[in-house]
Amino acid sequence: MQNPNIIKIIFLIFIFSICSIGNNGFCQENIPSPNPVSIDVESVDDNDQQNKESDSDTWQKIKGKKAKDALLLGMWSHHLKGSGEYWGEGKSNEQNHLFGLRFKGLSAGTFLGSHNERAWFVGIAREVYSRKLTEDIRLDLGYTFGPLFGYGDHLPDIGGVSAFAAGTIGFTWYGLGVDISIIPAGVLTIGFRIEI
Repeated sequence: MQNPNIIKIIFLIFIFSICSIGNNGFCQENIPSPNPVSIDVESVDDNDQQNKESDSDTWQKIKGKKAKDALLLGMWSHHLKGSGEYWGEGKSNEQNHLFGLRFKGLSAGTFLGSHNERAWFVGIAREVYSRKLTEDIRLDLGYTFGPLFGYGDHLPDIGGVSAFAAGTIGFTWYGLGVDISIIPAGVLTIGFRIEI
């Protein structure tokens, strides 16, 4: 079985590398060609402009937009390594009692962690895709990440502060939502929200 800490570290590196791409592309350098060729300057300028617009569009898609404002209520989790209280050996808490707020793309709140310790989080909540499935039901895909406090030595941390990240699939019906999150530590969660 894979080490969950390695999976967490790889996922965090992946998220931070995506966020650092920004408008710098992939650090491409302009190196002069050893074989001089006649180039139409206007077409090069047009291509450069199109490439910049394409890079900007790609970054905007990854970045997404601010997630909708909501009150976050209740969360249950499932530990894929089999340590959960429902479908496992019973070592990990899976009734998390989440209470939080998402406002203008920022998310903050508290919950009971896997070891029944109170944890606090604050972070960025983004929505990268949204679509109405029916007149009354909306699908949202997004992510959230930021610092997490209160997990002690159970997660890699610096000075008691760990990093968290999750991909989220949400369904909303008349402002009432359910979110399924995938956390790289090998945990699936389901939580509820009321849009405000």
